[in-house]
Amino acid sequence: MAPKDEETPVDITVDTATTKKNDKDAKKSKQSNDDIVEDDNALSEEDKELKERLETCVSTLINENNEASVTVPIRLQALDVMVTELRSATSSMTSVPKPLKFLRPKFDLLKKYYGSIEGDNSDKELLFLRARLADVLSVLAMTLGKHEDRESLNFKLKGTKDFGALKQLGDTRASDDNLGSWGHEFVRSLAGEIGQEYNSRVIDGADPEKDEPFADLLGMVDVIVPFNVSHNAEAEAVDLLIEVQRLAKILDLDSIDENNYKRVCLYLIKTADYMSDPDDYAEVLDSAYQLFVKQEQYFDALRVALRIGNDDSIPDLLAK
Repeated sequence: MAPKDEETPVDITVDTATTKKNDKDAKKSKQSNDDIVEDDNALSEEDKELKERLETCVSTLINENNEASVTVPIRLQALDVMVTELRSATSSMTSVPKPLKFLRPKFDLLKKYYGSIEGDNSDKELLFLRARLADVLSVLAMTLGKHEDRESLNFKLKGTKDFGALKQLGDTRASDDNLGSWGHEFVRSLAGEIGQEYNSRVIDGADPEKDEPFADLLGMVDVIVPFNVSHNAEAEAVDLLIEVQRLAKILDLDSIDENNYKRVCLYLIKTADYMSDPDDYAEVLDSAYQLFVKQEQYFDALRVALRIGNDDSIPDLLAK
């Protein structure tokens, strides 16, 4: 009797690495979706009410049902509610604020509506609506916008332009263009995008020695830097000025006084150690020197003068 052929065993082993990877990707995808749309059953009654209120405001703003009775003033009222909720939630951010989370799914819808707003720039109500909506989109883009497109900055620049047009028309609501009212995290995010946009324009051929190609960015820098200095974020203010090559502006700040000049000067002196360009090195130290002299701290100014080789100023400092 012929022997039976030996059967080849079937490999039933499971690639555990692949399985774990797939499970991890699935969980990551689920968490990503949960970040945007939270299960209503997991929300408290207060959160449900907030979510419904914001969704109603969005529906009214974009006039989802195409009702003739929805006028610009009514849209503004709905937008005001959204602005108030966002500002109160983003003033001190320790986690993703609920209003920001609930408005995330409406981001593309709001962008589409913003793009459809057209009209004469002499129409104050329409200008104010567009400016405020641009601010809301700028805040939402902080977490949802495309990093390479710098959407948050672009929307804020558009809003600032409309607020400027309102100011020229003598509308007092132009004062609503307040960067600080959106919270420190928003200001910090915006400063980062300003640095990126500045470098992009320089690469594209803009002359960094001239202010005209960067007028819109520098206008925002002039708001952000004093805000940072007055909110104990002197290092961020210095970093932004260095990023846009306008460190000399720090000497004109009224917000630098006897209470914070030491932090500013110490950061400048430490930063100088990382400057590879001799001119940048000298400018950073000279800024610290000028601030010390302005605050009548002549001994500290003398130490900086010796470091940068400013021998001509030594007799005057010793005399003081």
